[in-house]
Amino acid sequence: MELVNIGTITGTHHLNGAVKVTSIFQDTDVIISEKVLLEKNNDKKLCTVKSVKRINNKKHIVEFFEISNINDAKSLNGYQVKIRRDLLPEKTEEDFYYNDLLGMKVFENEEHLGDILDIMETAAHDILVVVNGDGREILIPMVDIKKKKIDFETGKIEVELIEGMKE
Repeated sequence: MELVNIGTITGTHHLNGAVKVTSIFQDTDVIISEKVLLEKNNDKKLCTVKSVKRINNKKHIVEFFEISNINDAKSLNGYQVKIRRDLLPEKTEEDFYYNDLLGMKVFENEEHLGDILDIMETAAHDILVVVNGDGREILIPMVDIKKKKIDFETGKIEVELIEGMKE
């Protein structure tokens, strides 16, 4: 069973054990009453989602049946929230999960620039972290003018970099 990271616990909310989750996941209704895996380093906890409330585009308040006080909630800070992939609605090339980009090969004009190692979230936009064969990183903003084509079948992304991005 494949799991997908949908967010990270970043703090607590009130005294009843609710936590703040940073996530761009929009389909929060599908996880209510579902079990999720909370994972940090090698520590794993299985919890059932009681409720989810959206604060803004990237923040949610999540309550778990197993967590009922602020002390237990504090211990979850930094944990990733993972769900079963089969709970996720299907996405298209224009509308996809960032997890699906990890490991894809990045090309510019047929030149292999490297593979996607990570995605950094910033206030302005998200950034692809691409690592080439020498271990050097290239940071590519996930904005429309910089990404040209994503092909999930071949595992390739075609991009157009501005001058100086490869250095």
